[in-house]
Amino acid sequence: MKVIDSVLLCPSCGEINLHHEKIEIFDRDEDSLKGLHTTIENKFPKIDSDIRRNPSSRRHGMLIHFWCENCDSKPILSISQHKGSTIIKFKKI
Repeated sequence: MKVIDSVLLCPSCGEINLHHEKIEIFDRDEDSLKGLHTTIENKFPKIDSDIRRNPSSRRHGMLIHFWCENCDSKPILSISQHKGSTIIKFKKI
C-alpha cells in the first residue's frame, strides 16, 4: 500500500501555514432528516442534533475550520459522501 502525505495550502494565498481551530462532525442514516452534530472547539465538545450545516446532502459529513497565518482567510475544509464517493473541498470565508 502506497501512502502519500500532502500539505494543505491556503485557498486564498497559497501558503502552508493553516491552523485548524474547530471541527464539526455530522452523523446520520442515509437521507434521514435527523442526526447527530458534534463540535469540538477550544478543547470543549458540544453535541446537538442540528445537521443543517452538513456538507453531505445524504450521509455523513465533516467541516474543519482553519485560519491562515499569512492572510485574513478563514477557510473551511468540507468532507462529504455521495454515492460511495468522498468529496473534499475548501470553502473560502
